[in-house]
Amino acid sequence: MAYSHDSFGLGHLRRSVSVVSAMVRRDGRVRALCVSGSPLPDLFELPPRCDIVKLPCITKDDGGEYRPRSLPIPFEELVRLRSELLLASVRGFRPDVLLVDHAALGAGRELVPVLRKLRHEALGTRVVLGMRDVIDAPHRVRAQFAAQRVHEVLREAYDEILVYGDPRVMDVGEAYDLPEDLRRKTSYVGIACPRDAVPQLVVQREPVTSRQILAGAGGGADGYRVLRGLIAALRGPMRHDDLKASLVAGPLMAHEELAALKLAARGDSRIEILPVTREMPKLLARADLVVGMGGYNSVYEAISRGRRLLVAPRAHPRLEQLERCRRLQSLGLLQTLDDDDLAEPVAFARRVRETLAGPAPEPSESPLRFDGAERAAERLLCGVESSRLRHRADTALAP
Repeated sequence: MAYSHDSFGLGHLRRSVSVVSAMVRRDGRVRALCVSGSPLPDLFELPPRCDIVKLPCITKDDGGEYRPRSLPIPFEELVRLRSELLLASVRGFRPDVLLVDHAALGAGRELVPVLRKLRHEALGTRVVLGMRDVIDAPHRVRAQFAAQRVHEVLREAYDEILVYGDPRVMDVGEAYDLPEDLRRKTSYVGIACPRDAVPQLVVQREPVTSRQILAGAGGGADGYRVLRGLIAALRGPMRHDDLKASLVAGPLMAHEELAALKLAARGDSRIEILPVTREMPKLLARADLVVGMGGYNSVYEAISRGRRLLVAPRAHPRLEQLERCRRLQSLGLLQTLDDDDLAEPVAFARRVRETLAGPAPEPSESPLRFDGAERAAERLLCGVESSRLRHRADTALAP
């Protein structure tokens, strides 16, 4: 069973589906249940023998606090409802392993009753936290962990911590001040990309005549400014440049913002506006340059394919994207845009041209591994077998 709380974007469920899919491919006995608060759970193709339980949606306000996305009820009531659905899923499915993405306590501590049940009723379920490499600025994470007593929960309720990242980008033990016993149960598995983004399996770049730009903003809830800035550069200082641009708005972009993008691009045959697409691997395969924001999946899937990358990381309400992109820029894996670049078409155009003129990174030379989903699947399956043996032994010795 894979749990992802999902609020603002789409990354948590995407990562969970990538790991679950790898487990299903490896072992024909695997049956999986994804429990997610994603507003668009059908956007990702589930593997065989897998289904999904949809939790009522939450989102974040401008201050980064959770609130109901749709239901007009107090957040505390929504948390109680989501927690009951989680408990019912555990009771009915009785998972051998519970993989929790990112939020060790769940949104609003909704996972805490589930963790208590698993421990008190001794169901033999192995509980694993899957952490992305960068959660927020390190000082913020340390403060959050202390306030929420996360170390205590990780110590008492979790058997293992898998980091979907590389210590050269973020050493989570050092950055988040994890005690030594928690560091011992922590392993880095590499970047958890979908299988089609692992370098050895990537489709080779298609031959094209015009330079190709692919622009996206993840789920799209706050990506309008980046895409609108790119259109202004393309229609202004770059209006005679020989290139093609595909802009993927994202399923969570507001309707009026999507309409404004289409209006701004009208009459320019070089610019294609897509609300959503299932052809992202093909678009990435022919892209000379990827423009976007700094989300985990968006950034790493472009880097894994050796694409030039120009990003405008989100800085509110969390510093996660900004922190990640600064670290990746120091490794020479991407370039960042600032507010002046987004606001001024001439500056935006200059950054696009400079990045296109530079060399494309070679995936084989990247210091990072992108098969984290496969490696996580291997560890999870091995852990399940070990837990089963221990559980049988404990049951046999019980009075």
